[in-house]
Order: sequence, then C-alpha cells, then structure tokens
Amino acid sequence: MSVGARLGAFLLVLLGTFGTAYAVGEKLPGHSHGGHTHGPGSVVPPGFESNGYRLVTDSVQGADGDPRLITFHLEMTDGMRVTEFAENHGALLHTIVVRPDLSGFQHLHPDVADDGSWQVPLDEPGQWHMVFDLLPADSSNSVVVSANSDDEVAVEPVPLPEPDDDVTVDGLRVVRNGLDFTVTNDDGSPAELESYLGNAAHLVALRQGDLAYVHLHATDDMAGMFMFGSALPEAGTYRLFLQFGHDGDVVTVPFTVTQP
Repeated sequence: MSVGARLGAFLLVLLGTFGTAYAVGEKLPGHSHGGHTHGPGSVVPPGFESNGYRLVTDSVQGADGDPRLITFHLEMTDGMRVTEFAENHGALLHTIVVRPDLSGFQHLHPDVADDGSWQVPLDEPGQWHMVFDLLPADSSNSVVVSANSDDEVAVEPVPLPEPDDDVTVDGLRVVRNGLDFTVTNDDGSPAELESYLGNAAHLVALRQGDLAYVHLHATDDMAGMFMFGSALPEAGTYRLFLQFGHDGDVVTVPFTVTQP
C-alpha cells in the first residue's frame, strides 16, 4: 500500500478515535471480578479517554476495501504507556466490534504484547466501531475506550431487528423478561449450560445512535436462568448480546430492547 493510502487509513481511524470524545463515568456498571452483577449505574458513552487513560492508534494496515489490521495501545494522560494489565471479568482485554447500525457484532479477546499493544482485524469493508474494556494493573477501575474505522467503502445499512423476547439460537430457546433470561432446549427440556470467561453469562448492551456501552454479569448458581438486574440503566433503544457456554461453544443471543 502506498504511503498516501497508509496515511489516509491511519487518519480515518485517528479521526474516528478522537471524534467521539465524551465524558466517561468513573464507576462502570455491572463490572465484577467475582462473577456477580452490580446494580446498573450508567452506560458508558463512546470516547477515547476514560479514568485518566486514553486510547492511541499506532498503525493501520490495509485500505480501500482490503482487510484492515489496526494496532492500538493505552497510555495515561501524562503520556506514560501502559504495558501491564490485570484480568478483567475473565480476560485481559475485551474488544467489541460492531457496525454503527449495531449489526456484525463480535466479542474478541486480542493478545496483549509485551509493549502493551494489541491488534484488531477488520475483515469486512465499511465502518466499524470498536470498544475496548480493560483493567490497567495499577488501576482499581476498568477502563472503557473506543475508536471508529472507516475505509470509505459503502456498505448497505442493516435495519435494527424488531423487538422479540422469545428467541431460538443453536437449538436453545431463550426468553427475556426484563434483564432475566430463561434458557431451555427448544423442546422445553432443561439445557446443560456452561460458564463463559469465568461467569455464568455475559450481557453486552449497545445503545442505538450514540453506541453507549454496558457490560453486565449474571448472578451465579441460577440453573437455566441468567439474571442481570431490574432494567437497563438509561433510556434508549438497545441491542443486547447475551453470551454463555453450551456444548463447548459460546452462544450469542441478540435482542432488541427499548428502555423507557
């Protein structure tokens, strides 16, 4: 790729990173290292700074519709690079990749290099929004930062699916009641469920429009049911992604929910 193309791709991500600078709350809702959910506080708006840290885009490989590989690192606002991280609800780094229309959801866990950097592959063209959820080793609070990438390839938007509280995925029937989810086999018999990343289940919620984010954990020891609290913490239309283990795989169950 030419120098001009590399620079253009880099600027697209850089502008996406710094173009979404919103205030981020000090206390993140639903984060727990013991596997129990906390009461919802507020969702986290997108932004490149959080809790005294900021996201830095190091490089972008690929442009003009080709697969992209983007390298990031985290640094303190005084410029000191962060190289050590602690496990954060089951992984060193949680990366959410999603289209601005909330389609194409991916929950990734990139390896963190010795210099604190990590890479995110974007195999499909168009716009992508990336959320990074991690815990610096010297911090008591999780850090959530985000970036956007756009290679200027037009991709047809996907309408947000209509709300449906009774969903069948991979032979499992999942019924939603608020933020409680009951899981059975599609014939109604009990399903043998497995933990995912050290928790009974994870729930990622992304709000339509501003892409605000929240990551919650289910209460432990509720056979066939995942409970995440009473309601989403703020009003809006959300795409929920419930994730849990089953038969050695990770099952992802999406829902569209409007919170008054």
